[in-house]
Amino acid sequence: MRRLFTWLSAVLVTASTLAVTADAAEYPSFKDIGAMPLNAVTAPGSAAGTGPNGEPWLYLVSSGSPAVLSVVDARDGSRVHEFPLPGSSGSWAVDVTPNGDVYVGTYGEGRVYRWRPGATAVENLGVAVPGETFVWSVTHDENGVVYGGTGQSRANVFRHDPATGATTNLGSLAPDADPLIVRGIAASQGKVYAGTHAATSVVEIDAVSGERRDLGLPAGADPAAGVYDLDVRGRLLFARFSLSGSPAPLHVYDLDAGAWVQEIPDVYGLSVSPVAADGRTVYFVRDQTLHSYDLVDRTFTATSLTGVGDVRGFDFLDLGDPDWPGDTLVGVNHVGRYFVYSPQTGRSEQRTADAVAAPGPVRSIAEGPDGRLYVGTFLAGGMAAYDPETGAKEQFATEISQAEGMVTHDGALYVGTYPWGEILRYDPDQPAEPGVNPKPVLRLYEDHGQSRPFALASAGDYLAIGTVARNGSPGGGLTLLNTRTGESWFTDVVPGHSVVALTYRDGVLYGATSVYGGVGGPRPTEKDAVVFAYDIEQQRLLWEVAPIPGEGAIGELAFDENGKLWSQTPVTVFRMDVETQEVEARRTYEPYPWDTIAYAHVGSRLWYDPYVDELYVVSQAKMFTIDPVTLDRARVFQPASYGFLHNNGNAFIARDLKYWEYTPSARPAATAAVTAGSVPAGRPQTVTFTGLGPGEQLEVWLRPDARQLGTVRADDTGTASLTFTVPLDRAGELTLEGRRLSTRGVLSASFQAAAPLCDVTVDGPRSGALAVRSGTTCLTGATVSGPVTVSPGAMLSVTDSAVSGPLRADRAGGVVLSGATVSGAVTVTGSTGAVSIRDSVVSGAVSLAGNTGGVRFAGNRVAGGLSCSGNDPAPVLDEPNDVTGPVRGQCSTGRP
Repeated sequence: MRRLFTWLSAVLVTASTLAVTADAAEYPSFKDIGAMPLNAVTAPGSAAGTGPNGEPWLYLVSSGSPAVLSVVDARDGSRVHEFPLPGSSGSWAVDVTPNGDVYVGTYGEGRVYRWRPGATAVENLGVAVPGETFVWSVTHDENGVVYGGTGQSRANVFRHDPATGATTNLGSLAPDADPLIVRGIAASQGKVYAGTHAATSVVEIDAVSGERRDLGLPAGADPAAGVYDLDVRGRLLFARFSLSGSPAPLHVYDLDAGAWVQEIPDVYGLSVSPVAADGRTVYFVRDQTLHSYDLVDRTFTATSLTGVGDVRGFDFLDLGDPDWPGDTLVGVNHVGRYFVYSPQTGRSEQRTADAVAAPGPVRSIAEGPDGRLYVGTFLAGGMAAYDPETGAKEQFATEISQAEGMVTHDGALYVGTYPWGEILRYDPDQPAEPGVNPKPVLRLYEDHGQSRPFALASAGDYLAIGTVARNGSPGGGLTLLNTRTGESWFTDVVPGHSVVALTYRDGVLYGATSVYGGVGGPRPTEKDAVVFAYDIEQQRLLWEVAPIPGEGAIGELAFDENGKLWSQTPVTVFRMDVETQEVEARRTYEPYPWDTIAYAHVGSRLWYDPYVDELYVVSQAKMFTIDPVTLDRARVFQPASYGFLHNNGNAFIARDLKYWEYTPSARPAATAAVTAGSVPAGRPQTVTFTGLGPGEQLEVWLRPDARQLGTVRADDTGTASLTFTVPLDRAGELTLEGRRLSTRGVLSASFQAAAPLCDVTVDGPRSGALAVRSGTTCLTGATVSGPVTVSPGAMLSVTDSAVSGPLRADRAGGVVLSGATVSGAVTVTGSTGAVSIRDSVVSGAVSLAGNTGGVRFAGNRVAGGLSCSGNDPAPVLDEPNDVTGPVRGQCSTGRP
């Protein structure tokens, strides 16, 4: 294999040596391309309260690096103050105490902040519980003492006394090593109530003695759902159990009776309002409608306010406006929207808070079909695009949620989002429009319990999707979506494992797993992540191998020029022979704490650089090169969390808010071009790929309706080409797609397929047999009173014509029947070109065997039987066929 000798030399020499020549100074180079325009208001921690002079204020913590606390006037939505929260990435927990102090529990470092209205800065009260990085919940009691709950693992409850400034850990609720978090917390009359997730419990803690009592679960509650919300109002405890925050039953516990007494279905989170001035009314959201609830008779009634969802914080505020008399109920959500509702008049309005749109850290990056770099952000959602040629940046699709994975497939960018496991299709050639572009095409949450689509791969007609299960649930799975028909199927391909990496080669889908499931789920019983092979056509697992025993998460997958499969866990690289399923080489660089981590999903980001025969790995916040022979590792760059090789020859690297373009050596951009912009069906076309690595392999596909034309290998100049016959069944714009097996990149070029040039045309009566021996013969509105035979290499197109006799084709260059009537059997074997039979009537049997150019059989009526065998790829039956006789072989599966 080739070596990157000059590149390594350039890395190791000093800066003064690099300045000797212009060429040496140029490579390798890192270009800081600046932050992406991914600002958004994502404030899962929000609350309402009053300012120092009774002002009606909202408090929203926008997620970012760092998070920012915005103070907003509820009267007009204007921003009054903003305060960065250093060391935090965001907040789920904001609470306003009776004296107006605002407490913010954050994630990132697990800190608690306090802001006192009128102060010019926030106070950092420190890490709530050492070792815990996430404060999930914050509340207060009647005396203004603050309580909170933590995660991701030990489920601690803490108390902060404003009078003394002391923060005290009341202890962990985790009975064993399983990860547990305190998602909900409430306090009243000397008791603290903690609700845990994902293992469900509601625990009463004596605030003085620390004595604990488990309140048990209401009848019918899902013990794996977790307590998402917890509030005490009067002498009733309200608890909502949910796996992910979606609408779920709200359970009511009578603190005096010591029993669960009521279940209210389909309630949104995260809060029940404070008690109204009448001392007996609270509010919550159910069925997207604000409801009032009577604490005395325990009845609930819908109000006139509809179109609302989760409410992060409620309060009754005086807006100082005669149109809103008395106390107005205000509720704020997680994206900076809030409502005002008058209990006196029933009037309501939806408003927008001018909260800080904090920059969001990178979550996923990919190259789109237009060559731009696409970026999705953590938590805040939305997307951005960057053009490497012009430097132009664009923010769009702000409505979509956190993008876990992206891939180019069939001319579009497909995006997988959390938390609903939703797959969206984005067409860069069309303007962005909410709900239209990107367009939702599949959702995996409700039917399959899948939440995080980390792994997306283009696999012929199919988009392959690897997922992690919803929060609190183990495992994950594999979904195959036919992006042309919209049909899909889900399989728990490796039970108990999530699928976190996918790649496709020569008709086989290869995947890698993590033994960890949804965040907050039980610790896995499995210890060994696996690599697997899956046959899409047969819908079955071919094999699975645990390449590194004891390691629980494998990273992205890539093939080298010799067809060997590479990947890396967070600390171990390995190479596999997929034919023998043997691990040929492996090396572990450092230990990894598998027994103590809460979860690990994708083990690494990885690609194989075909220009220099080096493996690149992004893992543990660093980018490395790995020598494919010795497996020696060299650190190239830090910090880095995401990376991939662009078709322009450069790598793009990202971490948090920063992005770089890395040029390791002089290399051209990879491109695809066709010989002619328009080619008649049945005639040759040539596609040429340039700018590849010497020896690099590409799979060449023809779209739409994916058809693999073959695999090509670049010569020493980085050029590869393929000449093929444009199928007779194609018309209009066609796209040739070269899939780079080492980098997972896609090169494409389009052309027009014109009407066939017919060497022989029959457009009327024809007596006797017809023998098609060479070239292209077209029957259009014809009647042939005899059998038709097609010789090797010849092509036949039959449109709206009748054949009085059997039709037989042996090793033809292509056979197309559309609106045909055949009085006899149809036999097509060994065709190297397209076989398409649609909307036709056959009075005999149909046999389709050993055809390699693609077979479509749709909308036909057959008096005899239908037999399909040895066709590669398998026949497409995308419209119903009426077959009188038996259906055998590949056409008998019932699949479209």
